Amino acid sequence: MTRLSPNVPLSTQVANQLRHRIASGEFPVGSRLPSEHELTAQLGVSRNSVREALRALVHAGMLRARAGDGTYVTATSELAPALARRMEEDRAADVAEVRLLLEREGARLAALRATPAHHSQLRALLARRRAARSGIEYVEADIAFHHLLLDASGNVLLAELYRGARGVEESLVRVTPLGADFPAFLRENSELDAAHATLLDAVETGDADRAARAAEALVALARQRPTVGGGGGRP
Repeated sequence: MTRLSPNVPLSTQVANQLRHRIASGEFPVGSRLPSEHELTAQLGVSRNSVREALRALVHAGMLRARAGDGTYVTATSELAPALARRMEEDRAADVAEVRLLLEREGARLAALRATPAHHSQLRALLARRRAARSGIEYVEADIAFHHLLLDASGNVLLAELYRGARGVEESLVRVTPLGADFPAFLRENSELDAAHATLLDAVETGDADRAARAAEALVALARQRPTVGGGGGRP
């Protein structure tokens, strides 16, 4: 490891190097970092320095430690976690508008920039969503679809802002059943499947304006969906 400055604590230098490796895509969101022992050998520093660096990145929201399993990347910078914390304090109407803007513009750019590989992966995720046998599987496939759609926009900052806004995760938690009512939920919400298909078709055909309209319609539709057991739409 190249020392940046004798005046900068070694743990800070390790944290900065890990930030760079995460931002460069070497460790994408969802991936597991090498163990403390492996990082110690790679970087040529003490295990304490590595441990302190990892602790700092966990505190910043970039990493999450899973007991007995390792440390996983949750964000490519401190931006998304900071935005998520900020949005918890903002007015619901302001948050909804920001999320809509991110969804709509992300879809517009994805229609212009998505690659054939993106198209194939998005189709596979929708198929996985349709084939889901539980609410958990449904949620995971839908979250992955929307994150990939924003990644396909080609704008790393936009995709990071979207992850911070947590638009799709929060909405899905509110409208998706996780128990025995799941089959009924699927029957009652078939419009969501059609709306996703329309969005993907617009992206695949490169129709940016149609993709933006489809994303906006999908957000509006999701907000109208009732929760399991009734209770009306989301606020």
